Amino acid sequence: MKKEFNKIILIFIIGSIIGAIYEEMLHVVKFYISHGTFDWVTKRGLIIGPLSPIYGIGSVLIYVVFYLKKRDWYKTFLLGSIFGGVFEYLMGFLQETIWGTISWDYTDKFLNIGGRTTVPFMFFWGMLVIFFVYVIFPFLDKLYSKFKENYINKIVNILFVVLLVDVVVTITAVTRQTLRQRGYKSSTIVGEYCDKYFTDDYLKTIYRTSKVVKKSNSK
Repeated sequence: MKKEFNKIILIFIIGSIIGAIYEEMLHVVKFYISHGTFDWVTKRGLIIGPLSPIYGIGSVLIYVVFYLKKRDWYKTFLLGSIFGGVFEYLMGFLQETIWGTISWDYTDKFLNIGGRTTVPFMFFWGMLVIFFVYVIFPFLDKLYSKFKENYINKIVNILFVVLLVDVVVTITAVTRQTLRQRGYKSSTIVGEYCDKYFTDDYLKTIYRTSKVVKKSNSK
């Protein structure tokens, strides 16, 4: 049980780091093609570490749903495509509902679904699931087996504490930002701390592509 927990934490962190790097490099390429110059945009989802949790969560779900229970490759691809579309749509919906912000908008893309995902991107998810199931996870399993379990336990325990702190700080800061932008004044020490150190300008340097969803005042 501890071994699987260790793997899930490591997969989450690795997936989150790779996801952040992928998003940042993708922006660089797209911006260069469109403007002919280089532009670097931070794409991480947590305040402290260079992590994009949506990719970490996706990696863990792929591991649990598709790697631990093997299927024929074509079934993995089809189910992976559906999984990717549902996952991306759900994450976008939850972000908008809970924090009132959006990090991606596909309304101008071909065959988009509610602006939160697209059919072509779903096929990309299917290929990504195939790649993870048949290449990435087997490689990580072999790499994991080369280290002593006690050594891995210590590393994972440290990483888990740091990750937990990062998640709590991020959720607190972003939640306070949402309340602040909706006109709610701080009534706690935590809220005052966030208003002082995690200002809108500071958070914008981290979430440059995040947009606030305007709430209707109609009753």
